Amino acid sequence: MTTFMKRPTPANRPRKPRRKGISPWVPNQHGAWAMLISPAVLGLISGLVMFATTGAPASRLIVLLAVLVAWFFGYFAFFAFGLAARARNPRRRARYLRPVYAYGAVSVLGISVALLLQPGLIWWAIPFAPLVVIAVGETIRGRSRSTLSGVSTTVASALLFPALTSVGSASGEVGVTAWVSMVFLAVYFSGTIPFVKSMIRERDNPRYLAGSITYHAVAVLIIWVMTLVVGVGWVAGLLMVATLLVALFRAMYIPMAARQGTEWSARRLGMAEIPVLLLGCAAVLAAVITTAG
Repeated sequence: MTTFMKRPTPANRPRKPRRKGISPWVPNQHGAWAMLISPAVLGLISGLVMFATTGAPASRLIVLLAVLVAWFFGYFAFFAFGLAARARNPRRRARYLRPVYAYGAVSVLGISVALLLQPGLIWWAIPFAPLVVIAVGETIRGRSRSTLSGVSTTVASALLFPALTSVGSASGEVGVTAWVSMVFLAVYFSGTIPFVKSMIRERDNPRYLAGSITYHAVAVLIIWVMTLVVGVGWVAGLLMVATLLVALFRAMYIPMAARQGTEWSARRLGMAEIPVLLLGCAAVLAAVITTAG
């Protein structure tokens, strides 16, 4: 006896699960989290060390928290704004704008509390404001993933380190070691942008790869000279140069290995970057310890 299987009709055919869209409430740029969190945590540690060693008033602890709230929620609002700027559907744009307003309000509240308790922080608007304008301008022009936009956000993130250091200081001053650490963080994180692009968007562009390698080589030279000229401690200086040497090696080796057939997914790239990031964090912590000592 032959049985015939009934062909599924459109009515009873199993439906494929719909892919969920990007949530405007949770940033999905996983590579940005390291840039977002690392300088903030390092700056918090530096600020707490300054607080403990300079006798700053207790209100500075609230300011440290307020600045961190302003930073993180400000980034969340910026991420949602980028989605809203690219959205063509008015209904979707309106949905994306909700977290912009919500996160933006919390960020403004954090800024207000910080300025109320420590008005001198207003001077940090001078370096931060142009970077924010560049990032927002690139987003409005539809170039949120441009190199210029990426560098502006990484430099803003690195600026958080001396800003938090100044919050913890009783005098509000920032030592030269904090500025060297800021430059190191900005140089390192900015270098991840051409490196990642050479592996993904510009993987077939040999000139871009050459530019990425050149950037990392120059970065090693700059930080090496800075650590020699400025006294950040030999341990911190050695770790900073070592971090950028490792970054230079991966900027050469990984793209070339990928061009020879080795598969490098975004996840694998992220995992490979963790040791470099930890080495860089150790360098900054060594500089903080040197300053405290």
